[in-house]
Amino acid sequence: MRGTALALSLALLCACSPRLAPSPSAVPPLEQIHHDPARDAQLSLLREAHRAFAQERYPAAALFFRRFVDTTAAGALRVAEARWWLGRSYEQMGEYRAATAEYRMLATGDAAGDAQASLYQQQALQRLDQLRQVPGGLPAPATRQVALALPLSRLPPVPVWVAWLQALLKIGVTTVLLDPGDTDRDAERSPEPIQTFIGAAHLAGLSVWGAVDPYQGGGLVLRPEWLSRSPAMNGDTLPRAPDPAHPDYQAVLEARALQLLRAGCDGIFLKAREAQGYAHNFTDGSFRQFSSAFGFALTPQQLFGEPAGGETMIYDRESTYWRWVGWKARSYATLAARIRKSMRDVSPAGRLVLEAHGRTVSEPLFGLEQYGEDLNDLFQRSGGDLAIRADETAGPLLLGQLAQQVGTSDRLWLIRSLSVPDAMPVIEWTEGLGAVSRERGDGNVVLLPRRTGGIP
Repeated sequence: MRGTALALSLALLCACSPRLAPSPSAVPPLEQIHHDPARDAQLSLLREAHRAFAQERYPAAALFFRRFVDTTAAGALRVAEARWWLGRSYEQMGEYRAATAEYRMLATGDAAGDAQASLYQQQALQRLDQLRQVPGGLPAPATRQVALALPLSRLPPVPVWVAWLQALLKIGVTTVLLDPGDTDRDAERSPEPIQTFIGAAHLAGLSVWGAVDPYQGGGLVLRPEWLSRSPAMNGDTLPRAPDPAHPDYQAVLEARALQLLRAGCDGIFLKAREAQGYAHNFTDGSFRQFSSAFGFALTPQQLFGEPAGGETMIYDRESTYWRWVGWKARSYATLAARIRKSMRDVSPAGRLVLEAHGRTVSEPLFGLEQYGEDLNDLFQRSGGDLAIRADETAGPLLLGQLAQQVGTSDRLWLIRSLSVPDAMPVIEWTEGLGAVSRERGDGNVVLLPRRTGGIP
């Protein structure tokens, strides 16, 4: 039933859109619609992909070409064509690594005597050679990307989705960052609401990321042993927030990210820690791992507080403490790298974005201790993007500083918080985002609406 609905939706989109001339490099024109529903749906999908590319709606074009490639048998007619234009779409979006991956797959594939496929293979080889010869590395992104963050519970009613998504496209939004963590835990077991929205967003030409909060565990069933405590609690073992360094909890976070990808998300957004004090939070499981990694035989009380019973601390407390701080930060970076590695099997072109604090850019030691953020290690180890929280005045300066550190700006995002009146519905305040989304058009931005009384 869902496949039939998709076919009908694509056919309607194709019928309602203006007729465009075929792309100059797409060799023969697309086949006419026939009476095979599955084949007709695929041809409509390819038509809509070419139309989106011609209209410079590159995220939409990438989604449509990607779906055609993923749902068509390897070696089938038009797959080489779709993969070539998928690579071109990624280039226009500044996704040069993803574009290169598509060109390589095309160039090393089997043309099976298909003259058209052979032509696209030659073009892919030429493009790979051109990209390798670009002085100073790959060019800067051609298109600014804008993501709008929104909790799943705050989506507009289903009947207005089409109009709302079209309104987002008109104001320059390319991605919806969907946070399912504020819903009840049934969302963890049933991804149906998320899948339904993702299907509508993809048809409109928008990509969707799924948010995962390692520091709060929203939407997850948390076990007591994953919950951290602090020496400041004076021996009280009341649980606090989950500890991302706990190995079993890390496995659950990885599974959650893969669940969102299998539901159709085009990327994963790992949220940053809200409160300071990350280095002073621990679980027995994570502390045992740390002690074992360095061959220590010590307790949290020995490291963080006065030794029990007057016992002498046999290690240099300060150096041991900073080893602990670095170990915790590295543990989080390793988690991000594991998620990115798993993503390649489910969604090779999927994007991993890691949220971090602006103060970590200007004060790395503070960010390392208080938030567990080692930005260079996160960036290099995970292969993901960095989204920086910063105020409007300092944000661009911090991004420039970070770009110099990591050597690129195309994988950096600035998070902008927006105040939203408590009583205003989502569909209404969306209309006022146009001017904001177009400000400072020289970098990627995540728009984070916050209601007057808190997060929407």
